[in-house]
Amino acid sequence: MWPFALIIGAVAGLGLTLLIFELVPKQPKLSAALERLGTTTVEDVSTSRDINSLLGSWAQRHLSGISGFGIPARDLSLLNITAQTHLANKVKAAAAGILALIVLSAVFWLFGLPPLFPAVPAIAAVPLGLGLAVLVDAGVKQQAVEAREEFSRAVATYFELVAAERRRGSPAQHALSEAAGVADSWVFRRIRQELLRASLQSQMPWNALRELSEEIGVKELRDLADIMQLSGEEDAAVYESLRARGKSLRSQMVTDEHQEGNKQTERMTVPMTLLGAVFMAILITAPLLTLMAV
Repeated sequence: MWPFALIIGAVAGLGLTLLIFELVPKQPKLSAALERLGTTTVEDVSTSRDINSLLGSWAQRHLSGISGFGIPARDLSLLNITAQTHLANKVKAAAAGILALIVLSAVFWLFGLPPLFPAVPAIAAVPLGLGLAVLVDAGVKQQAVEAREEFSRAVATYFELVAAERRRGSPAQHALSEAAGVADSWVFRRIRQELLRASLQSQMPWNALRELSEEIGVKELRDLADIMQLSGEEDAAVYESLRARGKSLRSQMVTDEHQEGNKQTERMTVPMTLLGAVFMAILITAPLLTLMAV
């Protein structure tokens, strides 16, 4: 009996470890220049035989129709996470939850507990697994929200840099590439990758930026593409338009940050009120007990 219990305990520990590992927030891979230069639909067999690729490919073939195993394409594209990797993370999270509850059910059964105790974890295993898979989506969504905000802030600066290049008399295409080379943040690296891809494919840079805007869901980049297309195709003076749009973006971001700060302050009102009530209750408890004892 004891060897079986030890084995089951070890497996349960492994399952809980995998569960905790999947729930810990991970840093997104925000730069993958070489991958972005090629197509994302063709897999190289020689380099894709790792666990994540194999598990993700299997999940994409067999689990894509199941609720909870969808692919948030825009968020993944923004974070430079492949669909296979995302699906693999979801499968591992679901498997960890199911394994942990099944092991718990087996432990209850081995120790001779009433049938209800082993039955409850076994029944809850699959719903928990699906719930953990959805949590992986929620984590990616939160990372994408933060990354998209950072991207928008960088695009506001990009407006100013492109305006400065146009002010110096640079052609529209040259202004976009030169401005993108000023900074080395992940946002500017992503923009440079798209501009390089457009150059290699003989595509206009504003069309590449417009496609990137649609792909990752950053509408500010589309505004820049529209303005620069007007400058490149009609030789329009866009310096003031770029400066005005950049200033408008920064003002909107400051307003949004103030609103978010106000919301956070309002959320703290209830906990602080409860904390004050508990503190007052602690202060008056001793005098009340004294009065009651008299």
